[in-house]
Amino acid sequence: MDPTPQLQTKLDRLLARFLLQERLGLWLALIAIVLSASCLGLGFYLDDFVGRYIYSDLPDAARLYELYAGGYGLANGNPADTHWQIENGWAPWWTYDQLLIRLFRPLGVATHWLDFHFWPDQPALMHLHSLLWLALLVLAVTSMYRAALGGITGGLAALLFAFDHTHGFVVGYICNRHSLITVLLSVLCLAAHLKARAHGNKLQQLFAYALYAAALASGESAAAIAGYLCAHALCVERTSLPRRLLLIAPYLALTVVWRALYTRAGFGAIGSGLYIDPARDPLAYLLALFERAPVLVLGQFLAPPAEFYSVWPTTWAHAMWLFACVFCVCLAIAFWPILRRDRVAWFWLLGALASLVPAASTYPHNRQLLFTSLGAMGLLAQLWHLHVIELGSRAPTRLLHFSQGIGGMVFLTHAVISPLVLPVSTCSIAVTSPLQAARATLDADSAGRDVVFINAPDYFAVKLVQLSLRIAEQPLPRRFRALSFGPEHITVQRTASNVLELAYAEGILSTPFMELYRDRRIAMRAHEQITLAGMQIEVLELTPDGRAQKARFTFDAPLEAEQLRFYVWKDGHFARYTPPAVGERHTLEPAELELHF
Repeated sequence: MDPTPQLQTKLDRLLARFLLQERLGLWLALIAIVLSASCLGLGFYLDDFVGRYIYSDLPDAARLYELYAGGYGLANGNPADTHWQIENGWAPWWTYDQLLIRLFRPLGVATHWLDFHFWPDQPALMHLHSLLWLALLVLAVTSMYRAALGGITGGLAALLFAFDHTHGFVVGYICNRHSLITVLLSVLCLAAHLKARAHGNKLQQLFAYALYAAALASGESAAAIAGYLCAHALCVERTSLPRRLLLIAPYLALTVVWRALYTRAGFGAIGSGLYIDPARDPLAYLLALFERAPVLVLGQFLAPPAEFYSVWPTTWAHAMWLFACVFCVCLAIAFWPILRRDRVAWFWLLGALASLVPAASTYPHNRQLLFTSLGAMGLLAQLWHLHVIELGSRAPTRLLHFSQGIGGMVFLTHAVISPLVLPVSTCSIAVTSPLQAARATLDADSAGRDVVFINAPDYFAVKLVQLSLRIAEQPLPRRFRALSFGPEHITVQRTASNVLELAYAEGILSTPFMELYRDRRIAMRAHEQITLAGMQIEVLELTPDGRAQKARFTFDAPLEAEQLRFYVWKDGHFARYTPPAVGERHTLEPAELELHF
């Protein structure tokens, strides 16, 4: 694709010389490791503690390992197992009894087994393990881009991919390593397919099929590479349409067989508002795709990060979505000059858009953009080639001038700002550090007693308390009970010596993240009861859409009994709490969590 370049500035000539060198992939892999090495000092966060526990031989770890699918799940759809999780403090009392969140990722499980078997207390080595997968990915991407786009343009696309700050979270969060492996195997599949088509090598084509199957065994997002393969067949191949369809038929057949076996084996998602399975709930998924796709595109090409959409106040989130829609239109216009003349550009565009299909199955986050980044960086590199090499920075028409302005802004974001932001985004999981404070806030005399959390800012706040005690093999409370989660305005009223009634001002599941264990569309029933050891729960009132708004918690003993210890979230940690006297009530401030490094 690259003609002999007529580069006008010394900087462009130096860049071209760097991009054309034979060992570019090694240099880019090294640079990517250096820019992401900030994760080496991170330590463990959130699901990392789950891994430390379930891969151990501690009590109940094996059962939770099975229920959590080796760390890639939360529930198996069995009501009895769901109740066991509620009973043992691993899930909230309102969890949908048939909740299914179980993902098939055996390759990721294998790498975590390696970590927790050989260096279970060394997070730096686990992060180094992830960095090595990143290096392999950058090497594979560089080879693939050069085969598809030529030396300079392909090299630039690889450079932009290596610098892309949207990859940071995946690299820095140990439990997201499977994403790096999935994309690596998928890129190798695409490269093998392109090589097989270029040389007519049937053995290479069989290798591509095998790589695709392996990618699917690493993560569901591997289906995104089928989108790139379809886009290549439709946009780049010059054979007849039936012939092009035959080229992609084996990949589509593999996808269908994989999905059928996946579902039959009990994997997938049912009942969660955060994880939507397109095959099981297509209408809800299409609505989610319409909402989330523009936000993901904005996060990929510009800013703010896609995850801001889920944590910002509603007004800000709506403004972000509208801005994302406008930006998508501007981006389409900016890319049009290259799209109308180059079929390879259509390949990158359609592949990137197809990658949003699996990415939109959960709440928007930059960590879902690895596959989208493949097409995005290819498009950006081609746009740079058009404006810098072919047009020499001239813009003779309004369209080209607009394309140059928007494209230049996006290009500078990724070429200049991204490498500066990448070391920070790699450590972005550390913003949950305030949540870690929950781990050490129980009094020593809580051991052997029932610990009752009146409120908590997040599901993980309570889960981390239990995980930390179990991992450290410290004495445990007899039971873990939590009555409210999330930034809820709640009123606590005592109606008898052993009874508390909680009124949730906006109803439970009032924010998107709270829908992890129950989709808000799954209505509860008035006077529905949940029986736990030492406590009976009854739903007293519902919101108009069927969410619990008031619930009664009846304990087996008076609330002053020695066997009970109550806590509330206050000033960033759990603090001891004294329930109100009979007939009185307390109004509690929302359990807010201020995320920061």
